[in-house]
Amino acid sequence: MKALTWETKRFGLADERELVYNVVGTGMPVLLLNGLGGSREIWAELVEHLQDRYRFITFDYSGLRDGMNGPAQAHTISLHARDAQAILQQESVARCAVVGWSMGVPVALELFAQAPSVVASLALLCGGARASWSRSTLQSLPAVWVWRILRVLRRRPRVSQHLLKLGLQSPEAFTWARRLGLMGEQISEDLFARMAAALLEYDLTSYVATLDGLTEYDASHVLPLVDVPTLVIGGGHDPFTSRAGLEELAQGVAGAEYLFMPEGTHYLLLDQAEWVNLRLEKFWNERGYAAT
Repeated sequence: MKALTWETKRFGLADERELVYNVVGTGMPVLLLNGLGGSREIWAELVEHLQDRYRFITFDYSGLRDGMNGPAQAHTISLHARDAQAILQQESVARCAVVGWSMGVPVALELFAQAPSVVASLALLCGGARASWSRSTLQSLPAVWVWRILRVLRRRPRVSQHLLKLGLQSPEAFTWARRLGLMGEQISEDLFARMAAALLEYDLTSYVATLDGLTEYDASHVLPLVDVPTLVIGGGHDPFTSRAGLEELAQGVAGAEYLFMPEGTHYLLLDQAEWVNLRLEKFWNERGYAAT
């Protein structure tokens, strides 16, 4: 598939940070909240399918590209949710559908906790109210090891950044990503290359600090408060999000809809794109957010 034509925008905040975000499409607004492994490229199939009916807004979390390592709050879920509000205000969006993938799930829940009037509906994909490696009842072993390895790499950021660059740029990276079950066969080599290129732009120290912020956050207390239409989607071959974590979400939000895809990976937005796109469109059509 062809690369999408995103419009990149930026503006300054009172704390002297600059927020950079991307917009594409036309119609009713949808806020897309990224994980830490896909950037805007993770949304490629969904946006291509619906960009003539919805206006999609997404952004990278503060500090990931510019290496901002200020106070501890610089990498917290709470700050990311406040940044999301600032971007919506900048775009004159008073209310929108929110879709969170991976780390974007707790950011979406925190956004609802901070500003419930902004959220028209929640679609929560491949993520939980808390990190799967942070609680024994939710643990996914691959996620635990990835988290531990990244914390070790953080001690020597320059060397680690170089090694990651060599790994992601290797001709074998795409093959191994499939062999390890990180993503399905439907993902093209071109799209994988674009996602890898986006990851290479991230500052490793800030990346791990952001991961630490995710580890410390727990949105379980938010679930009973959610009173907007909610859809939870996850996959049976997701090494980073356990089925227990998905079911905690679905059971914790009154009236939530739940779709479990046995063959879906953590990247089911891409490797199960046709089914996910149709399910999201159906969800919006039936729950008061049909494109006009």
